[in-house]
Amino acid sequence: MSERGGSEMRQIGRLACLAAAGLFVVASARAQKAPAAKPAAAKSSAAAPKIEISPETKDAGTVAKGQMVEATFVVKNTGGSDLMISDARPSCGCTVASFDKIIKPGAEGKIQSSVDTKSFSGPISKSVLVISNDPERPQLNLFIKAMVKPFVDVVPQPFVRFSVIKGDSAAQDVVLISEEKGFRPTIAETSQPYVKAEILPAGDKDKIPGRPGEQFKVHVNVQPDAPEGLLNAPIRIATGVTQQPTVEIPVSGIVRPRVSVTPVTVNFGNFTAGKDPITRNIIVTNNKPAVPVKVVRAEVTVPGFITDVVPTQDGVSYTIVVKASDRVKKGAVEGMVKLFTSDKERAVIEIPLRGEVL
Repeated sequence: MSERGGSEMRQIGRLACLAAAGLFVVASARAQKAPAAKPAAAKSSAAAPKIEISPETKDAGTVAKGQMVEATFVVKNTGGSDLMISDARPSCGCTVASFDKIIKPGAEGKIQSSVDTKSFSGPISKSVLVISNDPERPQLNLFIKAMVKPFVDVVPQPFVRFSVIKGDSAAQDVVLISEEKGFRPTIAETSQPYVKAEILPAGDKDKIPGRPGEQFKVHVNVQPDAPEGLLNAPIRIATGVTQQPTVEIPVSGIVRPRVSVTPVTVNFGNFTAGKDPITRNIIVTNNKPAVPVKVVRAEVTVPGFITDVVPTQDGVSYTIVVKASDRVKKGAVEGMVKLFTSDKERAVIEIPLRGEVL
């Protein structure tokens, strides 16, 4: 390389170094200017609402089973604008009675909640999810803890459940156990007249072995006059125990009809008579097979419908086939399917029939 060429290369190198240095100076200057934006961000943060709840956990300690645990959480707004609480969602077994929806800067509000302990035993922890417009903590959980102690225990299970056919009676027993002074249970209230309960000192065959304390048997009976449908008839018992003066025993289940019919309505929808071969089936079941119930015949109050009684098991179950013939008149169809049975209590069973003949 000539001396002139080398001189040119050195000059280019110096220019490149100067250009790089210039870029570094510009970048440094921009970097030094960047923090100027921080005060605006800090100002925005200071103007935002800020939720503070202390403590976020309430421990009720040991409580009697069935006692309502109340908890009030104090909410502070330490921010610069209104704190808006949009929701306070309780977990299962917990109820939020009320909460303040808007809390001014520097002010306080409350979230009041409760836990019904009648379905719990031992340590419990229930939560409330709080949703607010605090940008830093839009959601937070509050907790209610307790040790639920049954001063009066109900065994082998704390409930009674029945499945009975209408006209029949059924009975179940549970045992009340307590070591507390003054334990002398008496029936305080039965919520339905067709559910009876009797309390007796537990005999040797009724007692739960290995359990200290006094034991009493509660004999629960569903009467034959219980109405069809779902059964809900809790029993409240006065215990004589100061720490747990009452015990509620849930009594639930179902009272089934002696003869059940499905569906409850026969719906043909829209159809063309004589063109659409439409049939509908009705299933009849005798829920007490030991006493046979026969479907003798069936008919429809709307002209043009044909029925056929098909025994699946005579005296126990039947399929009634309902068919629309070409004699059904156009227009809305509204009537009854009548089933004639050998049951004295339900000699005639009526099922609504609906449809539209095009």
